[in-house]
Amino acid sequence: SRTSDVEEAVLRVLQFLQEQGYESAKTALEKETGLKCGEEHKSGYLLSALSVYEEFLAPKDDAKETKLEREIEDHLTNPKGGVLEVPSQARDSEAKHTSNVIDVRFSRARGFENYVASADVQGNIILTDTDTLKACTPVERGFFKAPILTIDFNANSNHLAVGCMDGSHHVVDLKLGDLLSEEKKDSESKSKAEIVKSFEKHGKYVNRIRWSADGKMLATCSYDNEVRVYKEKNAGKGDWELANRFQFRRGVECVEWGKGQNSALIYVTIQQDNYIHTIDTKAMKKGERYNMNSFGDDHVSFTVLDLNCSPDGKYLLAGTDKDRTIMFACNSEKQVRNFYGADSGKYFNPKVVFDQNESHAFATSYDNTIVVWDVGSQRQVTKLSGHKKMIRSLHIHANKPILVSGSYDKSVKFWSCSSS
Repeated sequence: SRTSDVEEAVLRVLQFLQEQGYESAKTALEKETGLKCGEEHKSGYLLSALSVYEEFLAPKDDAKETKLEREIEDHLTNPKGGVLEVPSQARDSEAKHTSNVIDVRFSRARGFENYVASADVQGNIILTDTDTLKACTPVERGFFKAPILTIDFNANSNHLAVGCMDGSHHVVDLKLGDLLSEEKKDSESKSKAEIVKSFEKHGKYVNRIRWSADGKMLATCSYDNEVRVYKEKNAGKGDWELANRFQFRRGVECVEWGKGQNSALIYVTIQQDNYIHTIDTKAMKKGERYNMNSFGDDHVSFTVLDLNCSPDGKYLLAGTDKDRTIMFACNSEKQVRNFYGADSGKYFNPKVVFDQNESHAFATSYDNTIVVWDVGSQRQVTKLSGHKKMIRSLHIHANKPILVSGSYDKSVKFWSCSSS
């Protein structure tokens, strides 16, 4: 197995001490760490790395780059509307899931923004009103032939896109309007959902399904190395058709639509790859790709498992498999922030989100908590505790400081501000 990063660093320090003749220091470090200096590294490696690092830190001559950096720093340290309050008060939904909760998503449709859909591994989809915490179950076990892995609400309707483990993916009308008009008082009222569109299956399971901001396009991705883009066939008729397929060299981890001036772009990350790829849905072709490595090399030291675009469309938050959450300026290779403190255990898939004005970033952690950072200072503000098992999903209200999380402890929790 590959030597850990810490051991690698110690070995290179040992090599430096040996090259410089500091035998006593080398012997003491070998004794303390249990590691022995070998000959596997090129001589002068540490000094060479220091030289590269100093060059990286050196002031840039490019005035445009400096101006951009100042603008970004000013924006992040002085967010529009000021630093928002952190949602930290937990409330449990009345949703009675009997198996692991796989995904949770707020509705984006006007008039229904306070409703959350939560899906579990057995195929149940439960809707919860965040005001009352009352729940209903429009989709029950057996409605789909395979376990649900990913869901997302259309911004123009209550059509829910659903991706499943067998590669199938569908658009479902939850009949939420009809359900609410019934005004049933019991917390487990039911309404019959309807599949309005089923698409050709992916070759492997669908691990992400996302609507565009305007609700007119739908993107899916899978470990079959493919991203598909569907477009609205007849406006307002609830019908979609395949616009294009895009092949990548490895399994696709996630897709995320841009926002604002980048709303026609889909950001894509794939397994064991150091690039953020893009798809231009106006031209319906692959766009630019951006190296995530600070030094511009092609060494793959982490995989991005989740992406979240900021509400203003300027930044991407990337959750990795290496205990690190990175914030990029969109459509660039510029890392504007690095956040540490959210642990990535083996087989853990972190989920990340911004708040409404990018004053805070949130990430799920392997220790069953949600880590919160102040974006301006990069300082960890708090950890939200309450789940007893792995947190599988995380989402935020469109315009209220309310987080929702779903967990393998079968619960759905809402996190709101103490002043709410």
